[in-house]
Amino acid sequence: MESDKFNLKGFSLPFTPHGRSSLVEPPPWYYGGEVIQIVFRTRPEQAQRFIPRPLELGPDPGLGIVWFVEWVSVSESNPDLAFINPERSVYPECIVMLQCRFKEEIGYFVPYIWVNNDFTLLRGFIQGFPKKLARIHMTKLSAMNPLVGGRRVGAKVKGICEANAERLVEGSLIFTGQADQSELPKLKFYLLRHYPDLANPSQPLVHELVNSVSELTIADIWRGDAELKFFESAIDEVAALAPVQVLEGFYQSVGLITRGATVIHRYPHQG
Repeated sequence: MESDKFNLKGFSLPFTPHGRSSLVEPPPWYYGGEVIQIVFRTRPEQAQRFIPRPLELGPDPGLGIVWFVEWVSVSESNPDLAFINPERSVYPECIVMLQCRFKEEIGYFVPYIWVNNDFTLLRGFIQGFPKKLARIHMTKLSAMNPLVGGRRVGAKVKGICEANAERLVEGSLIFTGQADQSELPKLKFYLLRHYPDLANPSQPLVHELVNSVSELTIADIWRGDAELKFFESAIDEVAALAPVQVLEGFYQSVGLITRGATVIHRYPHQG
């Protein structure tokens, strides 16, 4: 944001004279990571309650995906972030996705997502990911450790997400063999961007559905036997989406470029 009438610079707060203190830099944003992906089915009536209209349930009602992932992420405007601030650019994430559709286009809505730092928390809000702070732990495979091992039949990985002294999500995978990309669900994100108006809480400044404009690359895919648990919480309602069936699990390397978003629906303001 630059203007002769506004003497401070930046993409997001805080604005400063040189603009380098912004918590989030402008897109494109680049990501790379290792993902535990667990495909499950919850009760369709519960999934429906979490999906905002005009999105509808997808062709496989109740189908969901959980990702545990450790990212390394930088922006095109600051490609050295992983060197300058690895504590910011390397972070874990836990994502819950529900299959949905918009005008016959199948995608996934994200009702819950947790991260561990402010940088990616705010970047999520900008995109429409409802991020919350949590502690996320993932098994790290290592071929150099003979007791842990690398990607191989029999390798075991687990992801755990906990927040506010509560365990929320736990997923595990035991590798059974390599897999092809054609076996994976095709991901397309539908996101809800919402910004309240502090001066008039009854009318949000922004309330819209968007389609994330992104490019996904996947490599070195393994399938496995998966388990998944959602836990009751005094705060989060994720247990309402508890799996009635765990269908399959995968472990893969993922690359992602996010360039922005396309607005597909704006909700009328209600005063």
